[in-house]
Amino acid sequence: MASKASRTLDTLETDIRKLRKKARQLEAQLDDNFTYFQQHSGTLFVRSLLPRRMEGEAVTGNPVIDPFLQNERLQKVLAKLADMLAERLGDGLNWMINRVFKK
Repeated sequence: MASKASRTLDTLETDIRKLRKKARQLEAQLDDNFTYFQQHSGTLFVRSLLPRRMEGEAVTGNPVIDPFLQNERLQKVLAKLADMLAERLGDGLNWMINRVFKK
């Protein structure tokens, strides 16, 4: 018959193993997230600089151009173009960073 202390010790050891396994999983996830950030930091930076229009807000302040720019299809096309531009600029920025800070 096992004593209460030995069962408690076994329980603690089991909990420690589980926590160490969880810690390894979290470290791997953190490494993956950091790698993603390193690879896409330029694009993320450029996209953060692009203005985002709020609903109902005037884009240019011009009463002739604003209704045209509020067209949903045109907004989707412009957003897609802005994303493509941000990605290209970000890729260029990443390339430049990698060249300057090459290990």
